[in-house]
Amino acid sequence: MYQAVPSRTMSIRFLPPITLLLCLALLLPAPGGAWEIRLTDSGAAQQNPAISGSTVVWEDDRNGNWDIYLWDGMTGETRRLTDDTYDQRYPQIAGRLVVWEDLRNSEVQMENPDIYLYDLITGAEMMVNSPDSLWGGYERRPAISTDSGKPVVVWYDSANGLSECGRVFFRYIDGVSGPRQVYQDSNTQTSPWVSGEQVAWTDQDLGGIYFRYLREDPTIVLERMSNETITGIRSSGNRIVWSQFSQDSMEFNIRLCELDPTMTPRVLRWLSPFDSFQSDPSIDGDLVVWRDERPAAGGGGGDLYRYDFRTGETAPLVVAYGLQYQPALDGGLVAFTDTRWGNPEIYLVPVDDGVPLPGVVEVPGGTGVPTDPDGEGRCPDVNGNGRRDFADIVLYFNQMGWITANEPVFLFDFNGNGRIDFADVVALFNGL
Repeated sequence: MYQAVPSRTMSIRFLPPITLLLCLALLLPAPGGAWEIRLTDSGAAQQNPAISGSTVVWEDDRNGNWDIYLWDGMTGETRRLTDDTYDQRYPQIAGRLVVWEDLRNSEVQMENPDIYLYDLITGAEMMVNSPDSLWGGYERRPAISTDSGKPVVVWYDSANGLSECGRVFFRYIDGVSGPRQVYQDSNTQTSPWVSGEQVAWTDQDLGGIYFRYLREDPTIVLERMSNETITGIRSSGNRIVWSQFSQDSMEFNIRLCELDPTMTPRVLRWLSPFDSFQSDPSIDGDLVVWRDERPAAGGGGGDLYRYDFRTGETAPLVVAYGLQYQPALDGGLVAFTDTRWGNPEIYLVPVDDGVPLPGVVEVPGGTGVPTDPDGEGRCPDVNGNGRRDFADIVLYFNQMGWITANEPVFLFDFNGNGRIDFADVVALFNGL
């Protein structure tokens, strides 16, 4: 005898309440998209971010002058690193060390900045450049690297009596070494960057991009140019990128130089030739990110694009209203400046959908690392199956103690009270 099978709607009406909730949750669509975290919300200007691991630093004007702030990706906490009444700007970070340009001595040096360094572990602070009159002057735009195991800081100096335009200096942070010049045979060196013990910079008089491996004396000219502006030098391993005017596209595009293991023969090419303005490149390993003004649906005239050396593909990374610029890339994370809410603020995104939120690990009983399917900077997909469902609520309830002890609490604090508790279970359920 034929028996009619009730429809899904009819059968759900007679299920027990807990089973009913589970069925309803499983019927919900699972939104896609990578996560995004807004790190600042002060109403002031925040800009020039730098990143190391999941720690982000930037310059912040919320106190009426520029200070250096830090966001810790493992705790979600923001802290102020400087509180001087003069400006501290252009921070860079490598591991536990942060450097910046500092005007605290401006009364003595006639508004001339110095380079300062701060150790996040010990709390120790030091002036990196020499304070004596010979070197005292305009020490600007520091960069730092610890990739070789020997922390080294580079900057350019336009001190009176040495060079009116600038020369590049470096210093190993070892308690012994002092500042030294990278190259002496020109007077217009600017925009230095360091990766390991490899330093690259521009020279406006001689024209071009220069390179030196600090353990040796020879300086290499990577590319000769004349009357062309070069900005935003960044490097990683044997690859160096910058923004340069292209005669073919008649725009600033991203230029790439690849050195062989001996750091001498080189290949130069345009990384992303396109008839749109491109600037602010950042590189780490096989990935490059930059600001790009090519038209994009939903963009605001300045979005972020990425290039992957493994695939040779260029793709949009962040397309949003307003401007996205000044990206800083490390590992799988990108910090950048964003004006979508009017004032410049700092955001954090992954380079692709497969990068987990900072510090997140698999919860016992789950099927994978928790994710953020909504792109809201939280982990409602507690069991890591790629969607929000009732199983996430059950796992969360059973593992609240473990989550408190092992996960970044701010990513699992769904009601925003600063802790893991039953109210989060309710908030997680209400979000289904």
